[in-house]
Amino acid sequence: MLFFPSLFVKVIFGSFILWIVLSTCLPQLLVKYTNSEVRTNRFTSDSYPSTSITFPHQLPIHNSTLYFVIGHPDDEVMFFSPSIIELGKPKYNNDIHLVCFSNGDAVDPSMGSIRSNELLHSATILGVPRNKVTILSNYKDGMNITWDHAKINNSLKQIIGTSAKDLVLITFDESGVSKHPNHISLYHGCKQFYKSFYSKNKSVSLYVLKSLNFWEKYSFTLLTNVELFVDYLSKYFISNILKININISFFQTTANSSVKIYSDLNMLSVSYAAMGYGHFSQMVWFRYAWLVLSRYLTFNHLIQID
Repeated sequence: MLFFPSLFVKVIFGSFILWIVLSTCLPQLLVKYTNSEVRTNRFTSDSYPSTSITFPHQLPIHNSTLYFVIGHPDDEVMFFSPSIIELGKPKYNNDIHLVCFSNGDAVDPSMGSIRSNELLHSATILGVPRNKVTILSNYKDGMNITWDHAKINNSLKQIIGTSAKDLVLITFDESGVSKHPNHISLYHGCKQFYKSFYSKNKSVSLYVLKSLNFWEKYSFTLLTNVELFVDYLSKYFISNILKININISFFQTTANSSVKIYSDLNMLSVSYAAMGYGHFSQMVWFRYAWLVLSRYLTFNHLIQID
């Protein structure tokens, strides 16, 4: 009877160890031997060269003001932490803001202030200052509540304005990760806001987080390991060693309007701290299961809306 649980634990643990090697150890080793500054310990900037696994390798999101538009306190960690941490690295020179459309009062109104304070704490851990976090209290949190799209549009108009430059909006897609009506409402509201004021402004972009199917959502590091292994195989073994011009990398099949961001162990540690320590009131048993199984903590696929 214990065979399947034991096998499951072994698979998850083995996959996690392999993921550490592929996402963290190998990239850091490659930087050590390929980056002249790291190799000589002589640096030209005040930030240490960071390792990033992204596609495209030169992300189009840089030198911008980013607004992550989320529905509830803890969305920023549970779904968007790879993007927030990666895009907040000094090399991108981005200014990151969070807009949360509810204070998480679904269980009881008294939880609103608690969860709002937890969001501020979590954002600080993720690298977003408290003064760049906006929490709205006039949108009721609930699985059976759809927020008015025009009202979301007006709220964003008041918070962001209609004449911003080098602006990037990031929110949920039309499936809302788990078909949560609050998340889906944000997709439509952000899209309405973007089309109303910024669709003809080439310096402004709207990205949505691609919803994953059930098996991919709870694959944790399994699928990432396959993608990273195939990428290393294609890039370093087939192309550089065998000198065969064949590219079988998962990363080369992504459209230009798509961004993939992968966490390493360091980034995942920050996500765990932001969730476990920042959102302590939410750490019931199934949240721990989410931390162990969710792929969103190690992978974000952002798709640009034209």
